[in-house]
Amino acid sequence: MEKIIITIGRQFGSGGRELGKKLAEKINISYYDKEIIDVTAAKSGLSKEYILQNDETATNSFLYSLVMGTRILSGQKTVEEIKIDAQREAIREIAGQGGCVIIGRAADYILRDQNPFRIFISANEEDRVERVCKRDHVSPDEALKKIHKMDKMRAVYYNEYADAEWGKASNYDLCINLTKISVEKAIEMIRMNF
Repeated sequence: MEKIIITIGRQFGSGGRELGKKLAEKINISYYDKEIIDVTAAKSGLSKEYILQNDETATNSFLYSLVMGTRILSGQKTVEEIKIDAQREAIREIAGQGGCVIIGRAADYILRDQNPFRIFISANEEDRVERVCKRDHVSPDEALKKIHKMDKMRAVYYNEYADAEWGKASNYDLCINLTKISVEKAIEMIRMNF
């Protein structure tokens, strides 16, 4: 059987993480999400806390350009470049170990030469708010703010580091709206491709 690499991009609170975990269990392959942070920290020499705090976020473009100008003069990599390089290396290393499901972090783009099965998960706002309220123990207003903030951060990160548009259907092999179908049905749909 050929090595299966599945990457899952997702809207915040859409259920993509849950789907990824269950899918990996069902087809008996490894699952990676926050585990990538540990590998990135080890490879970069940066603290796990720093990586976690800056996970799937891009730098402020103006500040970044100022720092990049300084970097060009000094020849040194910025902390952000070190983090991104280490994360890319970690994702490639993880995918090289065998079949896996990788959540977020522009893994679909990073692994494009390995032909991963690229999935994007969405859900309607009401369902996402409900899921975030339950999971994070926050009010609906707080959940909605968090959803908008995280989606914006993910889009900026992906668009900057993947040189592609986050959530655009043509960048994925399968887009699933978990408002319309259950996680179990989605897993069945995905499994039909292997």
